[in-house]
Amino acid sequence: MNDESRWVETDDADIAALLAAAGPRARPSPEAMAEVRASVEAEWRATLASRQRRRHVTAWAAAAGVAVAAIAVWVVRPLVQPGHETVAALARVVGDVQQNRGNGRWTPLAAADSLESGVQLRTGTGGRAAIRLRDGLELRIDSRTLIALDDAQHATLSMGAVYVDSGAMPGAPAPDFALETAAGTVRHLGTQYEARLAGGSLHVGVREGRVQIGTPGGDVMADAGEQLTLGNGQVVRSRLAPTATAWDWVATVTPPFSIEGRSVDAFLAWAGRETGRTVVYATPEAARLARGVLLSGTVEGLTPDDAVVAVLSTTSLRPIVEAEHIRIDTTAR
Repeated sequence: MNDESRWVETDDADIAALLAAAGPRARPSPEAMAEVRASVEAEWRATLASRQRRRHVTAWAAAAGVAVAAIAVWVVRPLVQPGHETVAALARVVGDVQQNRGNGRWTPLAAADSLESGVQLRTGTGGRAAIRLRDGLELRIDSRTLIALDDAQHATLSMGAVYVDSGAMPGAPAPDFALETAAGTVRHLGTQYEARLAGGSLHVGVREGRVQIGTPGGDVMADAGEQLTLGNGQVVRSRLAPTATAWDWVATVTPPFSIEGRSVDAFLAWAGRETGRTVVYATPEAARLARGVLLSGTVEGLTPDDAVVAVLSTTSLRPIVEAEHIRIDTTAR
C-alpha cells in the first residue's frame, strides 16, 4: 500500500468518528417544513410570472417592430417605386380630346395639361390634338384615334392616325422615336410622316425625309413622296405628294408659331414646311426684303396658308400660293 492510499483511509476514519460524536441530526418541525415550502412556491410563482411578462414584452416589441416596418414600407413605397414622368406638353387641342392616366377614367384634355408616361389619348369625331414631346418632337393626332405615350421615345397607335414631325431637316440628327403598331414599328430618319390604321392595314405616308418600318418579314424603307400600305404580309408602294389633300387635316391642328421678332424669311420657311410647298422668291429684291423685315403680332388659330396671306398683307411683299409653291414678289411690280 502506498502513502496516498494510507492518507485516504485515515481521512475517512476521522470523518466517521466526527459524525458519530455529533449524533443524529434533528428533523425540522412540520410547521417549519410548511413555511419553507410556501416560501419556495411563492418565489417560484414570482419567477414564472416575471418570465411570462418578459416573453409578452418581447413578443409585443417584435410585433410592434413588424408593424412599424410594415408602415414604413407602405409610406416609403411610393417614393422608391418608379413613378410616371412627364414626357410631353400639350400644344393645341381642337374638339373632343380625352386622356386616361391609367385609372380607367377618361377625362377631357385641357390646354394646360402635361402628359405623363403611360397616358392614353383618344379623340372623338372632329377632335384633334398636337403635343410636343420632351425632346422637341411633335405629334399631331387625327380624329377617332387611340394612342398611348409609353415614354418620351415610344408610343403605341391602336387606331386612327398620327402625324410625326421630328423638327429636323433631312440629313440632320433627329430625336429618337418609335411608333408601335400591330403591323410594325415605324422609326423616322429626320422626317415628317403620317401613320394611319385603316381597313386592317397600316398606311405610312412620308412627307419629308425617310422612315424605316420594322415588320416580321424585315425592315422596309420609304422616302419622301411615297406611301406604303402594309397588310396581309404584303407591302404596296404608291405616290403621295407633299401637297396632297391627305395632309390637309394636319394644318387644322398646327401648333402656334411665334412670329414676334422673326423675319419674314423665317416665317415663310415654317409655312412652306407645314404645307409641303417650296418657297420661291420672284426677285432678289423680294428675297432681301423677306430677310430684313421683322414681324410682330400672332398667327395663333390660323392655318399656315391663311397665316401667309395675313402676315404678308402687313408688308410690301405679296404671296402667290400655288399647288406646290409659295411665290413671293414685291407689291410694286
